[in-house]
Amino acid sequence: MGYSLSWVAVEASSEKALFAHLGLQATGETSEDGPGFDLSGARLPGWYLLVADHTDALVDEQLLKTLSGSGRVIAAMVEEHVMFSSAEEWRNGERVWGAIHVPDAGLYHIGVEGGLPEAYAAIHQRQVAEQEKEGGQDAGVDHIIDIPLELAAAITGFRHDRSGPPFHELEAEHELNDAKQRPIDGASCNKGLDRKASKWYQEHHGNKPGLLGRLLGKR
Repeated sequence: MGYSLSWVAVEASSEKALFAHLGLQATGETSEDGPGFDLSGARLPGWYLLVADHTDALVDEQLLKTLSGSGRVIAAMVEEHVMFSSAEEWRNGERVWGAIHVPDAGLYHIGVEGGLPEAYAAIHQRQVAEQEKEGGQDAGVDHIIDIPLELAAAITGFRHDRSGPPFHELEAEHELNDAKQRPIDGASCNKGLDRKASKWYQEHHGNKPGLLGRLLGKR
């Protein structure tokens, strides 16, 4: 069926603030096989993780803005039914970077903004290589969806589809609504631009001058 979820990781020191803001309470149920509840919580080294199944509620702009007032926040979502993914970091009420894969904009599409973590370059290169190894546009798989998810995992250690810590079931005092988001830069690419839809790819690999340009002193 594929995964459909959103998650947010706050610095361990902000766990109480997260619980207070959403009115979270533990039910006493636990899971050793990943986040198996509508709302699942777990402690990671340096982070507290909250996962919401079948909703994008945890990538809501106002929620992330509020939570980041208490410390660093990493948020991500994945919708495998349409092969969409995103990851972002917030601090002091502002998004400091974001990465998003919108397959409608092209198989190789990655929209990015802000000062991306150092891990991004290697992740991007690896996933593009995997895609081309499988046949590129003709492959029956999308490896580009993993770029935002691997970036979030490089920081927090969490991937929704890998073994991890034990989770406990949580209930929220208030119903979580669908997210209202400010689009990550590049998400509006909609002409099948493939790699050119990635600003990062353009800056590092695209639009470089040819031999004549280099001879004329262009860089």
